[in-house]
Order: sequence, then structure tokens, then C-alpha cells
Amino acid sequence: MILFWGSVWGLTEATLGYLIHLAALPIPGLPGLLMFPVAFFFMKKAYDAGGKMWAVFYAAAVAAAIKLTDLFLPGLTPIFVVNPAVAIILEGLAVGLIMHYRSVPEKKLSYLEVLAMPLLWRAVFLCDQYIISQLGLPAGLVTNGPAVALKFLLWESLINSLLIYAFLSKPFAIRVKFVEIKPAYACLALLIALGVQRLV
Repeated sequence: MILFWGSVWGLTEATLGYLIHLAALPIPGLPGLLMFPVAFFFMKKAYDAGGKMWAVFYAAAVAAAIKLTDLFLPGLTPIFVVNPAVAIILEGLAVGLIMHYRSVPEKKLSYLEVLAMPLLWRAVFLCDQYIISQLGLPAGLVTNGPAVALKFLLWESLINSLLIYAFLSKPFAIRVKFVEIKPAYACLALLIALGVQRLV
């Protein structure tokens, strides 16, 4: 189950993510507003399937590993492949931690808990970007001025949290029923995700 959701997450990053990044040409900032809420859907499914915070992290690790296969493509600067993979891992850690340590596990996530998820991973990612900027690597989030960093941390976290909370709240909750997910389906999803990632 974890392999399946991680693979579908990676596939979505490669397909829907690609389209959203194209749409960002006329609408700057669109990926930052939409991609984490999309990722949350798959992390929530992984958590529901595994019941533990590590299920979210393992799903994130699968999605990040799929992303890292771009390192084998010629002509790509490694840091532009590694950065999104790091972001995926941090997303998984943030969501897993909040899901594990939330105040009332049996109840729906509160808005503050939802807001903490994007704030947490984005704050850590900014620290990571600062470190790599000191190594002379490209890190526009911290080298293009404080307004860029604050937009990434505060504005995008706010929109992320509102979209996620709307998804979790009635009557807007999206309920999707799936057939029983067998290991073969998970392996197939992984192979498809790897293939699409290499093509996009």
C-alpha cells in the first residue's frame, strides 16, 4: 500500500506537476500553491493505510526516489533535481510528525495542525536553501531577497493550509473508493511512475 501511494504520488509529480509548472508561466507561483495540497492527498492515504507516521515518510521516500531518477538524464543540473526531492522528503516528515503528535488523534485535524504542516517543511527547506547558498549553489528562495522567502513561507503556507482544510472538511471532503490494492498494482504503479518521470 505504501509503495502504491508513493508511486502514484511520484507519477502525479511528474505529470500534473509538469502541467502546473507550464501553467505557472502565465500564472507565477502556481506550483507552490497547489502541489503540496496534492501531495497531502497521497500522504493522507498512506497514513490511513499504514496507521503510523513512518507510512507517510516511506511514501515520500518512494516519490523522492522517483524524482531522483532524473539525475541519470544528461544535461540536467543535479541541484535542480535534488532540491525537489528534498522538498518531498521534508513534506513527508512534516505531515508524518503532525499526524503522529496531533493533540486528539481520533478527531479531524484542526486548522492550526494543518497550517503547521506547510510552515514546518517550508521553514526547514529555507534553512536547507541557506546552507546550499553558502556553498555557492543556486538557491533563489534565499538569495532573491526576503520578500521571496516570506512569500514562500507565509503566503504559500496559508493557501496550502486553506486548500487542505477544505479537502478535510465536510461537505467538501473528497471521498474516493479504490479496489483492493494488491502488491502487483503497487509494482505496476512504480514502473509507470519511473517511465513517465524519464519521459517528462
